[in-house]
Amino acid sequence: MDRLVGTYAFCHLAVDFACVSTVLCMVVPMLGDAGPLAAALAIVIYDMFAFALQLPIGAALDGHASGPRAALFSYILIALGIIGTYLPGSFAAFVAVMLVALGNALFHCAGGVDVLAISHGKAAPSGLFISTGALGVFFGAHALSLFGGLLSGVLLALLLVSALQAADLIHPEAHEEKRILTRPKLSKAAAAAAALLALTVALRSFTGMIMAFPWKGEFALALVAICAVVAGKAAGGIIADTIGLGRASIISLGISAPLFLLAHDLPAAGIIATLLFNFTMPITLISLAELLSRNHGLAFGIASFSLAIGAFPTFVGIRPAGGAVLAALSLVSLACLLAGLALARSSSHA
Repeated sequence: MDRLVGTYAFCHLAVDFACVSTVLCMVVPMLGDAGPLAAALAIVIYDMFAFALQLPIGAALDGHASGPRAALFSYILIALGIIGTYLPGSFAAFVAVMLVALGNALFHCAGGVDVLAISHGKAAPSGLFISTGALGVFFGAHALSLFGGLLSGVLLALLLVSALQAADLIHPEAHEEKRILTRPKLSKAAAAAAALLALTVALRSFTGMIMAFPWKGEFALALVAICAVVAGKAAGGIIADTIGLGRASIISLGISAPLFLLAHDLPAAGIIATLLFNFTMPITLISLAELLSRNHGLAFGIASFSLAIGAFPTFVGIRPAGGAVLAALSLVSLACLLAGLALARSSSHA
């Protein structure tokens, strides 16, 4: 289990780094002559499709063999997107965006389905798998300043290393059993629980998108904040497995809410709030996976689609600011999450 989770965690960092680098550092400069609207549209298309496509892809992966082969195909799509940035014209740029978005969605589902399959109700594996993506996104945004003209070569080499890692999981000793495709059958309580958990994910996504603090303009503090996101997602699963999902949720959102009131002026408060706030990611994911125990791909896809739904308002200019807004959203998220967990428990005992 540790090997599978560790491999997918590394590959997750590599994939997000490659995709974000391609869009922000290669496609956006290509679209410079087309104006800022075209560049902004490319970013929105990538963000929305990379997450929203995980719902149909995750559902499609249910019932099939494990994800390494799907992950290998995702690398091919991303590599084609990188190569596509060398073709002239805006159309080629948008094709490149769609290729890397599709590759990103396919990889996440491939890794997510495999990790959930070996989690056995534990939140820690999914937290560790998901956590590394934030680092990939952060450094992907700065990739051009790091690698300059060598960027495309670095990305293709990184994908090759990731492909070798994923291919190693195809060996017989790895998790590779055939899955049986079944239609999800949820009671009313379980369906309501899933809806509340999905709403929690959407609220967390929206909150994360508007979580802008003036001190994040300093690279060192921005990096610390991203490390807090990574640590929060990784630690959240471990803590939830130790003290329970409900208690971990209360600690996460109940403490981060008042800290957000101070986060604008105090970087330490914002960093601690960010770390605690991200505890809930593995909690919601494993809870959805337990509700849809024979449809882990669908469960992962619902969580990812909810992220896209939560991010969408910010793309149309809805960006309320202030610590009070973040605190209120944290408390609303906590109420939804606790209600969802309670309904999930009652449905499992029915």
